[in-house]
Amino acid sequence: MTCVPHFQQVRIENTNRCGFACVMCPRDKHTRTQGIMPMEDFELVLNRIGSFEGEMHLHGFGESLLDKTLPEKVALVTKKMPKALKVIFTTLGVPPKEDYFSALAHAGLDHIFVSCYGYTIESYKQIHGRDAFALVKKNLEILSEIKKGNNDLPKVEIIPSSDQMLLTLGSQNNPRAEFQTWAESLGMTFFKDRKLHNYGDGRQYNTPKEERLCPVIKEKRKAILQITWNLDVIPCCYDYNATIPFGNLRTQSLEEIFSSMAYFRFVHAHTTNQLADYPICQNCEKDIY
Repeated sequence: MTCVPHFQQVRIENTNRCGFACVMCPRDKHTRTQGIMPMEDFELVLNRIGSFEGEMHLHGFGESLLDKTLPEKVALVTKKMPKALKVIFTTLGVPPKEDYFSALAHAGLDHIFVSCYGYTIESYKQIHGRDAFALVKKNLEILSEIKKGNNDLPKVEIIPSSDQMLLTLGSQNNPRAEFQTWAESLGMTFFKDRKLHNYGDGRQYNTPKEERLCPVIKEKRKAILQITWNLDVIPCCYDYNATIPFGNLRTQSLEEIFSSMAYFRFVHAHTTNQLADYPICQNCEKDIY
């Protein structure tokens, strides 16, 4: 009996490389090996998953657009899983290769979420750790131009800073409304405000909810399959260093991984609130996101 139909969302980390140093992201604590998932490994992962009709996220703890083979990967998902919704998260802070965005649209990408928390050159650099605001705006304009001639362009949705996030990050003088009006004139939409989170033990923005059971054990995250670029299956995206591998899809099936002692130890530790062996979980606010 396969466990794959249990998953409503699959997150395949195409790369964990990133040229940004966003203040809310624990890149400074990121120590695992960095790389880009080869096409042969990507195809193996899809074969392990089998039939799937939910959300297929092709991103992880990195900038998805750094992967030059991303259009090929999107096309392969389209071929093997025609009913899956194909999604990426990106900063758009990468100089695109000619026709890269057009290739993503032609491959069948459905949705692009843009992480953008600064709305001037100064505030963007302060929050994201890189002077790339002009590049982000240029890429949004490129996507807008493609959309005018191609109705199949993926939906582009910008994830904005909440007022509380701007205040916490010290960038309250940040003209989000002006930027939003400009972006919407290009045909972009805005996602609901994103709150700051601890990212496991990566940051200290929120007080952990001791009484709440981890959503990986119960609730939405139990229905999310999280795979790193080197094929480890981990509990969730907050495990940014992949410190809790349940198994590896290069040598194991999903059935074997979710029948493993590593998985059952994780479940038991959280149901009994004995997290000594899971430091990254001890400061987690157990967010459902």
